[in-house]
Formats: sequence, C-alpha cells, structure tokens
Amino acid sequence: MSAQHVLIVEDSPVYRRLLARMLAQWGYSVSEAENGVAALQILANQPVSLVISDWEMPEMDGLTLCREIRSRQFGHYVYVILLTAREAPDDLTLGFDAGADDFLSKPVEQSELRARLHAGARVLSLEATLAARNARLSEALRQIEQDLEVAARIQQSVLPAHQQRYRDYFSDWIFLPSAWVSGDIFNVFPLDNHLGFYCVDVSGHGVGAAMMSLAVARQFLHGRAVERFLFTADNEVASPAEVVRILNGRFCSDEVEIVSYFTMIYGVIDLATGQGKLCQAGHPTPFIVTPDGEARTVGNGGAPVGLMPDLGWADVSFSLAPGERLCLFSDGITECENLAGEQFGQMRLQAALQAGSGLALNALLPQFARHLIHWRSGENSEPHAMADDVSLLVIERTGEKQ
Repeated sequence: MSAQHVLIVEDSPVYRRLLARMLAQWGYSVSEAENGVAALQILANQPVSLVISDWEMPEMDGLTLCREIRSRQFGHYVYVILLTAREAPDDLTLGFDAGADDFLSKPVEQSELRARLHAGARVLSLEATLAARNARLSEALRQIEQDLEVAARIQQSVLPAHQQRYRDYFSDWIFLPSAWVSGDIFNVFPLDNHLGFYCVDVSGHGVGAAMMSLAVARQFLHGRAVERFLFTADNEVASPAEVVRILNGRFCSDEVEIVSYFTMIYGVIDLATGQGKLCQAGHPTPFIVTPDGEARTVGNGGAPVGLMPDLGWADVSFSLAPGERLCLFSDGITECENLAGEQFGQMRLQAALQAGSGLALNALLPQFARHLIHWRSGENSEPHAMADDVSLLVIERTGEKQ
C-alpha cells in the first residue's frame, strides 16, 4: 500500500480531470470516481490510502462516503479530505463526526492542496509505522499466549490424576488458577507402606510463582520414584517436619536464587492403620470431616518455607478412620471475596464440606467449585476470574479394598 495513490471523487468531470492532472504532475498515482458508490468499489479493489472527495454529489455524497469508509475494513487507514464550499462551524463538525480528516474550500488553491496532501502523507506514514509495530506486538502476544498454554499443560501434568485410589484411600481435588499458570501445586503419592501428600502455595501470581511451584514439586520427584530425603538413613519414612526443614535449607541456600517464599503442608498416612503425621508451614490449617458431618482441625501453624535458614517445625499427629476425609486447601478459597468485598472464610468452607459428607467426592468437589464461583461472581453476573489461585485436595479413607 502506497501513500502516493489518491482517489478523486467528484461528480463534475471537468473539475475531476483538472484535479487529476494536477496530482499526476506532482507524482501521484490517481484514480477517479464520479460518486461515493463508485469510490467504494475502487477502494475495495485498489490500495488507495488517500481520498479527495466533494461533499455534494448524487447517489452518495461525501459525508455518507466518509461514514462508509470508516465502517469498512480495507486493511489500512484511508485519509479523507472533503472538498466543500461550506464554511459554517456546524458543517465542519458534521464532517469530522462522519470521519473526515481534513477539509479544502472550493475552488481549490494548488499550494493549499499540495500542503494538505503532504500532511495526509505524514499521517499515513505514522499510521503505517504504528500498524507495523502493532502487528509485531500482536505476534509477540500470540507467542506469549502459546508459551503460557504450554506452561499450563506442563503444570497440569504434575498434578495427580483425579479420583485416585491407593488401597483403602481415595483422593480427588479442584484446581482453579487465577491466571494461565498457578503458584499452587499439590500431589498424593505412595511412599512404601504409607501415603505421602503435599500442598504448596507460592507467594505471588503468574509465571514466576508457577515456576517456583514446579521447582518445589521437583524436590519430590528426582530421577527415581521419590527423592531419598523422604526417608531416614534406616529407610524409614522421614518425619514431615524434617522433610520441611530440609526443603527450607535447600531453598534458603546460596545455590538457589529464590525470589519468593512458599507455604506448604507435607504429611504421610500409614496405609494399614490410618495413623498420620503432617507438618504445617504457614499453610491454612487443614481439617478432617467425619461421615456424620463433624469437623476437627489438624495443625499447629509454623513459618513459611524459604524465609530464612535454621527454622524449625513440628509434626502433628492425626488419625483417619474409615469414612473420614482429610481436607487440604490454599488461602485462595478462604480469602476469595464476593462483590461486596466479604471473604469466603474457613467456616464456610468447612460447612460446605460438612454438608456434603454424604456425597461422593466426584460429586461434592464440582458442586463446591460451582458454589465458590457463584460466591465470587454474584447471582446475575458473568463468572469473575479468581483473584488468587484456588486448590482443594481431599483424601478419604474409604475402608473398601480394590
């Protein structure tokens, strides 16, 4: 598309040819049309970027032509100069509102016409430069979105499968990232005669938090089924508090350029007895729901991981009886605000899972996800994106063998 191609739209053949000869002498490529209808046909088929149009014409006048040009997509900007004998301010306002870029009074002065054409060419040059930059930005955005889609798939691949069963234990979860990728990550995995589990919430959002969460998850999967730091020197399952202490040392070391801290819960459950231990490191306090709909909390707080070296944590013991469910969650649930700015809170979460104690997990968790989204968005609104990453992991002791 060249800024030197000008379309003259004028119903007077004599005046149209006069303008055409003038522009040809100045080096412009010229097309001619006798009214707006013919002009639109030329614009649709030729790379015209500058139009000089009379205001008063039969079939389609200059004002209507301006509106049509602005309503159509030609793949480039079309600069429009209206020729008119009108001088009233209201008429000029009408012309600008219709989409005209400039005006020339009839009869046209050659020097003024040439100056207006040069001004139009400068505007078109800037427009072309801006369009090229926008195209590059659009391509960059498309590439970023593709990369984020891949990152989201990688992160999803690290999460456990839905509705997993390990002997008498069944697990399921919901995961609602606030963006493409999330700082939340969790897993459930066999650990000899135990079931291991962890939930992690990296401070912050977006790609940085997601990469950090994957770095934490990698600590639990390193070349073999599980990392050896999950066991003692005697090959016994390690204390959860000791595992958290080791992780804290790794993420506080000079070798790891950590940019944020993270909260977590790590725990183990004896598959035979249901006796378990967990370590709470800044993460929201989990709770156990009984088949009768009662709830009891498990945890004693503790500092987040990665803040400073040489911190200590303690184990908390618990027992999971047949039919009971251990519920672990991120603060994206409890701090989820509705349109009035009210937080969802742990009591609402506990109440929802207590009320659904008689439902199977694969029915309860989708129901709760819908309830949380409804809380966030209101009754008559489109679903709002979560302000923070949301994750909820439930481990149930079923008492049923495969």
